[in-house]
Amino acid sequence: MAKILTQQTTTAYPKTASILALAGGTLILLGGVLFIAASVYILPNLNYSNLRTPQGLSSASLPILVSGIVGVMGIFGLVSGVIVLISAVMLLAKLGQRRTWGILILVFSILSFVGLGGFIAGAILGMVGGILTLRWKAPTQ
Repeated sequence: MAKILTQQTTTAYPKTASILALAGGTLILLGGVLFIAASVYILPNLNYSNLRTPQGLSSASLPILVSGIVGVMGIFGLVSGVIVLISAVMLLAKLGQRRTWGILILVFSILSFVGLGGFIAGAILGMVGGILTLRWKAPTQ
């Protein structure tokens, strides 16, 4: 039974891992774009007058602070998504470097949680794709 499972996992290059990483990278990228759009167009125009501001912080600077934090999270998600997408494409293009691309996919999928990880689903898909890539064994002939 173990020999059959081993033969099934080592037969062909895992395209599923790359597809999962592509889907995860797309969601991470989409989440980053959404955060940046919200920080530029929505958050500065909200009414923050009902909020109690901490001492030493004026209520006029609160929209800028909130927009800045969400914008940085969006940029981080955007960069993480681009790196995951490029790594997933390179995983298919350069088969000999699968460990490098798998590590990049895994690391930047985990780091994308700073930018909400593509609605969390993107980060999970990227992590699964990276783990599947790292677990794959080349067929021995």
